[in-house]
Amino acid sequence: MVTSLRATGFVVTRNRHTDTTNNTDERGAPRRRTLTGGKIVYGDGAYTYDCAIREISTSGARIGIAGGIVIPKAFFLIDQKRGTAFEAELVWRNGTQAGLKFGAAHDLVHLADPLLRFLRNLYVEAHLRPGTE
Repeated sequence: MVTSLRATGFVVTRNRHTDTTNNTDERGAPRRRTLTGGKIVYGDGAYTYDCAIREISTSGARIGIAGGIVIPKAFFLIDQKRGTAFEAELVWRNGTQAGLKFGAAHDLVHLADPLLRFLRNLYVEAHLRPGTE
């Protein structure tokens, strides 16, 4: 059982991991632990927030984010290490942790879609800064 509050595309959810009424794992693929830099992107690149990718699979991820950041239900997650942007859906959030479900993945090194060029630009900018992955 997950409690949600939805308003204008934003979602706040109770962490499903603390819910003892349903122990079913709803992930589509097993996740592996990682500690990779990521970037939350929405509004055609107008809004970006750094995050830490803690676990990842082909179907989703668990990320760490700053507590005061509000993110929409749907956004892009850039995996800085792999050069991939995932179409992501926020499934749950508990303070500074969030669970995501992935849609399509976009290779930022060989990006073909000109409408998503802003994602490649953000990826390249991050790699030009000293101390980034």
